[in-house]
Amino acid sequence: MAYQQGDTITAADYNTFASNVNAVIGTGSGAKGYGLSEISSLSAGATITAAQWNSLLSGLQKAANHQDTTLTNASNTVTTGGNILPLSNLAADITLIDTNADNVDASNMSTAQAGITSSRTSSWSGTITHTFTVDFSNQNAARHFFNSGGKIHMLIARSGGSSTDQNTAWTNLGSGLGTVTMNATDTTKSGGSYGTNTNVGFRDLTSSNQTIMSAPIGSGDYTANDILIQAKSDGSGLVTIQIDLNDDHAAETGTYTGGGLGTAPNEGTGWTGTDSVDGTISSTVTFDKADNASYVQVASPSFANTATL
Repeated sequence: MAYQQGDTITAADYNTFASNVNAVIGTGSGAKGYGLSEISSLSAGATITAAQWNSLLSGLQKAANHQDTTLTNASNTVTTGGNILPLSNLAADITLIDTNADNVDASNMSTAQAGITSSRTSSWSGTITHTFTVDFSNQNAARHFFNSGGKIHMLIARSGGSSTDQNTAWTNLGSGLGTVTMNATDTTKSGGSYGTNTNVGFRDLTSSNQTIMSAPIGSGDYTANDILIQAKSDGSGLVTIQIDLNDDHAAETGTYTGGGLGTAPNEGTGWTGTDSVDGTISSTVTFDKADNASYVQVASPSFANTATL
């Protein structure tokens, strides 16, 4: 191994280091890659210049700063005409940014960026759906968005309308679920009352819908009501998310008897209670993305509604 004190640092050594750093900061594959410009490799026998050595250390430091990873060697740059000395922990530092590839310093993120919304003010029952697409233009851009800490947030809320138990149940379901967040590896919710976190994130998506969040009320008169969120990916950078609001509560029924409305001509006539949701129901989508131009910065995806509430 030539990369040690007293030996020449070869192009092969340099290319190995550059390749390993590029796997994290460059195009990468699968769960690795931030989408930054890659460090150029050297031809066999080439002399390593100060600029080339510094580009290697710069790429290493960009990854570390994005992740909030502490390195040993990245600040050891050289000037033109200076000697490139072996850095004893360089390989370990590169391994460290690879290990911490999913980490992100929150200060490097733009958060709560506007995505898309859908709302409804007319009364409803049964199922209403908000389906939207998140277009990253290509699959690499989608990977880089999520690999660098990107997230998609969804919030369901109901307000206003009449004072009914049905409306209250839907208000509580939205607030009890809270913000639903899909990242690279899983989907979580911020509320404590309803919903179950899943281990389905962007990397798990296929061309068929998968449940990323299910939130039934769980008990009480409106236990059949629930929010179901599913997602899929076409493998070319287009993610589709479907949010179903299911009002499966069955309205009470009966027969008029015993005076009042039960007297003729209503006696014995069947009745069905009111079972609709009114007021304003809304679905609000936002996103976070890596957005530090000095370290890692990715493009914003575009959003489009394909079904509205």
